[in-house]
Amino acid sequence: METDYGRLLWAGAYAALLLAAAGSDVWSRRIPNWSVLAIAGLFLIGLPFGWPVASWGACLAATALALAIGFPLFAVRRMGAGDVKLLAAAALFTGLDHMLLLLVATAVAGGALALVALTARPYATALAAAGWPQTRPGVPYGVAIVVGALYAGWNAGLFTVTQHLVHIDPSQMDLVQ
Repeated sequence: METDYGRLLWAGAYAALLLAAAGSDVWSRRIPNWSVLAIAGLFLIGLPFGWPVASWGACLAATALALAIGFPLFAVRRMGAGDVKLLAAAALFTGLDHMLLLLVATAVAGGALALVALTARPYATALAAAGWPQTRPGVPYGVAIVVGALYAGWNAGLFTVTQHLVHIDPSQMDLVQ
């Protein structure tokens, strides 16, 4: 097998941008617009160069679905605007084929993150006294979205960076002409 360094670069950039958004959400409870725009830009630049995603239509439909799901949650203050934008940008890469996996993996990761937050809440003052940074209340749901996006991307083949060599069977070739 041969490593495709172009795909490795795109996969690394996608993962790094997702992790930057998650880190910002943990630290400040804000997902910066530059990270979401960079993820969308990476999709737009990478698609013509053979990034292994679904068709344009399926990717745009997945993004529209993510916005249709996220906007009402934002309107009733159950989800932040940055979370909705990050989910829509991640949906660009999954397409409709893996959209359900993205949503389920995000929900499972969000539930686990909420359990950790609830478990750690009684110890917040002790952790702050021990030198840990004081965290803001709530759950940084961008982390759950990033976990869901990485899991769905892995299953969609976005992080496959090897090319399989074609096996040529000489017995099937007509060598005499």
